[in-house]
Amino acid sequence: MYVSERLAAMLGHQPGELLGRNPGVLFSDRTPMAQLDAVAEVVESGQQAVVRLGLRHSTGSEVPVEASFLALPSLSSGDPWYLALYRDAADVPRAEKVLADHGDLLDALARADDPHDVFIELTDRVEDAIRGASCWIGVVNAYGEVDAVSTSSQRDDLVASTVEMIVASGRAATPSTFRVDDLSFELGMELRAHGVHALWSFPVVGRDRRSQGLLIAAHSDRDFPHPSERQMLEHLSSLVAVALEHSSVVSDPAHQILHDDLTDLPNRALITDRLEQAIARLGRDNTRLAALLVDLDRFRQLNHRRGTDMGDEVLVEIGKRLRRSVRLGDTVGRLGGDQFLVLCVAMNGEADASSMAQRIIANVAEPIELSDGTTVSATASVGVTLVDRPGQTASVIINRAESALSAALDAGRGGWALYEEGLRQRVVIRHEVEQALQIAIDSDELLLHYQPLVEISTGRMLGAEALVRWNRPGHGLLPPGAFIEIAEETGLIVALGAWVLDEACRHLRNWPRAADGRLPVVSVNLAAKQLADENLVDTVIGSLTRHGVPAECLGFEVTESMAIDKVDTAIETLRRLGALGCKLSIDDFGIGYATLDYLRRFSMADTIKLDRSFVSGLGESREDTAIVSASLALARSLGLSVVAEGVETRAQYGTLADLGCDLAQGYLLSRPVPLDEAIELWTRTHLIILD
Repeated sequence: MYVSERLAAMLGHQPGELLGRNPGVLFSDRTPMAQLDAVAEVVESGQQAVVRLGLRHSTGSEVPVEASFLALPSLSSGDPWYLALYRDAADVPRAEKVLADHGDLLDALARADDPHDVFIELTDRVEDAIRGASCWIGVVNAYGEVDAVSTSSQRDDLVASTVEMIVASGRAATPSTFRVDDLSFELGMELRAHGVHALWSFPVVGRDRRSQGLLIAAHSDRDFPHPSERQMLEHLSSLVAVALEHSSVVSDPAHQILHDDLTDLPNRALITDRLEQAIARLGRDNTRLAALLVDLDRFRQLNHRRGTDMGDEVLVEIGKRLRRSVRLGDTVGRLGGDQFLVLCVAMNGEADASSMAQRIIANVAEPIELSDGTTVSATASVGVTLVDRPGQTASVIINRAESALSAALDAGRGGWALYEEGLRQRVVIRHEVEQALQIAIDSDELLLHYQPLVEISTGRMLGAEALVRWNRPGHGLLPPGAFIEIAEETGLIVALGAWVLDEACRHLRNWPRAADGRLPVVSVNLAAKQLADENLVDTVIGSLTRHGVPAECLGFEVTESMAIDKVDTAIETLRRLGALGCKLSIDDFGIGYATLDYLRRFSMADTIKLDRSFVSGLGESREDTAIVSASLALARSLGLSVVAEGVETRAQYGTLADLGCDLAQGYLLSRPVPLDEAIELWTRTHLIILD
């Protein structure tokens, strides 16, 4: 199937004269058949056979060689392949000792799922045999583009640039030498900075005679290799070709084991191994390794909204974009789900890492065209950690990137964060809060406070908003801002919301009527995950029934800026709640991205609550006053009542009265208070009187 040019020349032939012939024609007539039978028996038992024998030269003379025979498994046909390597036994110079002891290389070749493992072993052997040399291997595709590099002693990007230079020079197909002084100024400067004086390049040629790459020895002080070194490098370049050939045959099962089925990127096992190798190579120059953990924002919602097939299309496209974002020599892998790990070698510091993170975020954000003709947009958050010395494990580096990613998510998604000391501790604390909150929901640590809603024209209390507090042991009374976001991200918000709902109904059962016979309307807040919960309406009905509370006394607040993934499902849920008699308010009105569209979609609402940012400027800002006035006019035309949030001064209250606003809520009237204080406020004739 394959005969190297070196072997054919040693026997006085062209390779084509030997291809397709029985290998027996290579052996000298004086080679004992018993010896060949013994070799066959050893090889067929799965072992390597190393023997001295004679090969037949085209002139009829005998060429003494040391031969190594090995069987390689073939997954395509089931029959094994046989590999034979021959070393001229007439000359055993120093460099040839590598070839005299290459049995374990053949064993590694037979076992290797990834030729990269064999290449690293080869480069180490060359560097041991040739003092002052570092060995590099570059693999190129049919277009002459560098697909991969292997080196145990140099930066991947520098090796890739060198391979590209040799390919561009047109001298990649033949053994060549390059003095660094004769190269381009930039590349020459960088190579000199790494102690390189000359490059000895040897082509890696496959069975189809196509150039598959280069084996390069970069020497510190000599222009040319000695003949024995040249022979060794030529021989090893042939072994590189065999390794690539072998990997193409065994690639199917190996690829399945080491690569992600969907994106064809290295999977967690392979990318972790590559990270370990990259860490081990640190310390040889002043550069750093950057690990970037890329997480697609809200991908689960996209998957639910568009379906898993479309979600898979997005993941495949994101994988391609990440590969296009990085430089030659960098690696992209998929850890699982919607998380990818990017390994960037030769980073000069935070500036390089920042540039790479921003490039990834920008590339991911470009619209994605799907097979059904529609487009979707995705954003990514990135956690970055820099590594500047060996001795650290891959798991530690990934954990640090996860900590940085958490910081990026906390900052609002669609951005990036760099790992720094203290981040990990904050992540640990966040995890502790999550666990403690789960316990709090099941125990007696949560309680409700109530903030009154006051009728502006009369100053009397009409109802209240229920706000959860957490009396966490050892931490005191915590406001919602300390734990609600964590509850939403972890999904605990559904259980927490169910507790708030039931506790509010339990309190309403014992809430006294006002002097005029009225009952209050107590409203609770709904999160996006609660609206997506198909059991929400049943949960509401259960709490109302269990505590004997009229549905008209219970209200729900939905934040306008809240990201609702299944809008149609949310609308149907709110309609069913309205049909029960429950009240609905649109909270933080005016600060979302589609205010009018929100009003149109949620036409079952009874009330809008003006965001405090508009109320704070009443009487002082002409713009805020105009916005509040316009919102009131819009609400009246739609038959909605209006609550002004964040009322803190009598001037604001008076302006709202002049504008005809219905209800007010804020510290001027009352802070959120415990149940007994809320009931005491409820029994008053009014909470404020206009001058």
